[in-house]
Amino acid sequence: MPSTPGSASDAPAPSAKRPRIALPAWLDHFNMADLKVLLRCWTAVWVATLLIFITPVLHRIGIATFFGALLLYIVPPTGILFVYLLASLSLLAGMCLGWAWASQTQARLLALQHQAAMQAQQSGQSVATEALALVHDGFMLDARVTVVFYVMICVFIYVMARLRVANNKFILAQIFGTIIADLFLLFGPTLPSFTASLAEVLVEPGAIGIGLGAACCVLFFPQSTSFAVLARLEQLLRLGQVPVKSTESRLNGDALRQQHLLETKAKTIGTLKAIEPLLAFLPLDFSRGRWNADDVRSLQQPVRKALLATLSLLDDHLARIHSDENVERFQAPDPSNSNGRALEKRDLAIGHHQIQASAAMINAFKSPEETVIRERTRDALRRSTIPLLQASSGAIETVAESIHVVNSRRWFGAASQNQIDRQVVHAQHTLDALRTIRASSLPETTEALIDSHSEMFDDDGRFVNTDPGGAHALRGIVIGMVIEERILSVAETSETLLTHVLWLLQNRSKPRLWMPSHLQYALAWLFTGSMPTPMSESAGETALDPELLDQQNVEAERRLRISRGYGTPQRSRLARSLIATSRWLFNPAGMYALRMVAVTIATAIPSSLPHTAGFYYREKGIWGVITAQTTLVVYMSDFTFSLISRAAGTVIGGVLGMLAWYIGSGSGPGNPYGLGAITAAMTVLLVYLRIFLPPPFTPSTIMSGVTFVLVIGFSYDDAHTQQYGLPGRGYVAFYKRLVTVLLGFVAAFIVQLFPRPPSATRHISHTLSGCVRTLSDHYALLLSHWALPPPPNAQQTHPLTPITEQIPLQLASTLLSLASPIALLPLELPLTPFHPTTLSQTQLLCGTMNQSLGRLLTLATTLPLPLQRRLSATINLTDDYIVGEIMAVLGVIEQALKAGAALPERLPTPLVRRCFEVWRREGRTAELSRGLVRDGEYRRYCVALSSYLRFLSAVDELVLVLKRGLGEAHVVVREGVAV
Repeated sequence: MPSTPGSASDAPAPSAKRPRIALPAWLDHFNMADLKVLLRCWTAVWVATLLIFITPVLHRIGIATFFGALLLYIVPPTGILFVYLLASLSLLAGMCLGWAWASQTQARLLALQHQAAMQAQQSGQSVATEALALVHDGFMLDARVTVVFYVMICVFIYVMARLRVANNKFILAQIFGTIIADLFLLFGPTLPSFTASLAEVLVEPGAIGIGLGAACCVLFFPQSTSFAVLARLEQLLRLGQVPVKSTESRLNGDALRQQHLLETKAKTIGTLKAIEPLLAFLPLDFSRGRWNADDVRSLQQPVRKALLATLSLLDDHLARIHSDENVERFQAPDPSNSNGRALEKRDLAIGHHQIQASAAMINAFKSPEETVIRERTRDALRRSTIPLLQASSGAIETVAESIHVVNSRRWFGAASQNQIDRQVVHAQHTLDALRTIRASSLPETTEALIDSHSEMFDDDGRFVNTDPGGAHALRGIVIGMVIEERILSVAETSETLLTHVLWLLQNRSKPRLWMPSHLQYALAWLFTGSMPTPMSESAGETALDPELLDQQNVEAERRLRISRGYGTPQRSRLARSLIATSRWLFNPAGMYALRMVAVTIATAIPSSLPHTAGFYYREKGIWGVITAQTTLVVYMSDFTFSLISRAAGTVIGGVLGMLAWYIGSGSGPGNPYGLGAITAAMTVLLVYLRIFLPPPFTPSTIMSGVTFVLVIGFSYDDAHTQQYGLPGRGYVAFYKRLVTVLLGFVAAFIVQLFPRPPSATRHISHTLSGCVRTLSDHYALLLSHWALPPPPNAQQTHPLTPITEQIPLQLASTLLSLASPIALLPLELPLTPFHPTTLSQTQLLCGTMNQSLGRLLTLATTLPLPLQRRLSATINLTDDYIVGEIMAVLGVIEQALKAGAALPERLPTPLVRRCFEVWRREGRTAELSRGLVRDGEYRRYCVALSSYLRFLSAVDELVLVLKRGLGEAHVVVREGVAV
């Protein structure tokens, strides 16, 4: 019996048992692989924490011995060694940059010595002790020296902030370079001369922490790059089974959950994107296994093709669910009430004209004939394609199992040759079964579709349009052919992938050591700003800027000579320079850098005033400076969430730190053994939260770990070292930490808010505007290459072939990256007319347009030329008037998203209806026959037709979404009624 909507009908194996309560994703990590990562990270952090309690080490390194453990909370050794080392080395490079940038000066040394001697005679303390107190109380402050320090350090902070936004690889370098610069800014002016060793207090324990992390990467369950890539590929293949099994459930009449499908799509594209930076490290890989780096890299393309085929199935399910929702939602309103009185303009719903124009089509979707024919189409497909779907799913599962067998236990307890041989036999059997079922399924499915729509054809096999059901039957058989083609595409790509994996199993039979081969790939990864980094999520990066969308397509434009037309007349060189400088200074990156400088000066000034310098040092005002700097992010919604989560993390970490201190020490000065034991237990929890909570909570978990370590470290320092200005023990240390952090939050909030809050809503709407502009370029690219003759040289590939997969995946990744920022928009002030719901729906519809155009771009390279010309003639694909209307609507959408202005009431929408009107006006009839249905290329022709209509319908719906969100303008009124 069909399940109700929202049920778990798309599960792989429906069961009569009550489903167990699903745990949150961050709690579902109690498996061997994740526990190994947890053990590695916990070991590194705990050992770094133990250094605090070893007296000789504490005296040798200093009161900041805890900084090594603190750093490991920020950069835990979760992944492969090379990625960890690059992240850590960028961190160290930033620290060294901050160290090298510090200025050099000389000030009132003799006066300091004289004053210290006089106070020592009065107090009985040593001259060195009195001198140190005088230094930190601001005795050495000199306005000229202070100005030099502030100018130089603020220039450095500005440059590092710009560098961070430009390339996320330098996030760690910016954070820790700024911290080192803060040391010189806060304490440099108070010292008698430039002290180069000032940075050693943090650099030395930081380097020790990095060394511990690197050692744990090597000693505790080391992961090679090939291991990490294969693990991700296995994860991708498991995700790829969801659309296949969902298709089987749909054909069985079960309802699919839209949210589950959307989450699967996001995870799939996100994992595909996460693999890309790892591939750059494959030439650097040192590993032991059966497959070398080239073998692992060779899997990328067939896996990608298989995943794209399954995503096409998933997109078809999403489109069908969305279409059914629209049929229920967009019903044509009655233009008059029961009394016959015409509705006033204010009573008419926004978008009424467009909805009314498409009322006949929407009502047709709810006709009884449509429902009956959809059932017949589904029955025909179910009988013939479910065995093929099951065989395809089995092939994907076999590939995943093969990768798991090869990738498991590479050094000790690796798979034996007998296991590999059994896997080869199983893979060969699965491949033979898939080929057999695929060969028989194709004619069976085609004949089943023809038989289920037999009334459409006469005795000669020609199409007969018998109203009222003829149009519905034609739509039903076209949809059936589209689904059939996509199922066959999944089977074909699965077969190709399994064939390749079987060849690897047969020809790579013995494990061996594989050595690194090239180094230039790592350098390319480091200086490519668009690739992700281990800290990209924790830094508050919202999404790609609209300008970066243009940069991503530079290669396509160069190779395909895409022209965006002609801009405005050239201004003078001086005007262009001034405009470019203004944009560079006050774009989001520039405003972020200026805010960093402003908050640094505002929070650091008390350290440079003679009357407050001593208090500032004793109360550890540096915590407030660092908190204010690290809390600032580029956009306001991220800032609000960041501030709340960091505050919560500070309280949680402080409470855990106090508990650990009093449990391990009681009321004493600190027991190293008791503290070592309790920190071992507390560190497990903190490290687990740090590495397994979702990325948006990374700043919160970092603050928890940092505060925990600071409370423990300073409390122990207070009892075991002789230093000026230690913050106290236990509660006192936590209280002072909390107060300075809150003051840093206040400073960051004020600087973030003025002169104008950097709106994430505005940024997202501009990014979506850039996406629509990119979609317009892709549409123009499609029209430029549709139905063109193939290259004269048979060996030449179509110019679109190298980028047909790259273009839609890049834009899909950009659109998916907006999901998390859109979810945070309710946390910021409504400074623009856009509502989060409007932006979320816009993002989804742009994704639908991107998927449809991506499919058409692929078909432009593979569909036979006669069928391309036939499609162009049937739906006027390249007609100047139709193209002009579509481009005009896309242009209006782009400008509406950029400016937030209401859309005109009268637009050439619905585009789908206009397409059919032109088709009918020119007297064209459907060209269909039994022979065409049996033609495999004609199925792909139907896919092109369906993709084009889906693109138009997405544009139509996007217009309605924006009209509901932004309003309608220029309403045409006739005889008192808007028509």
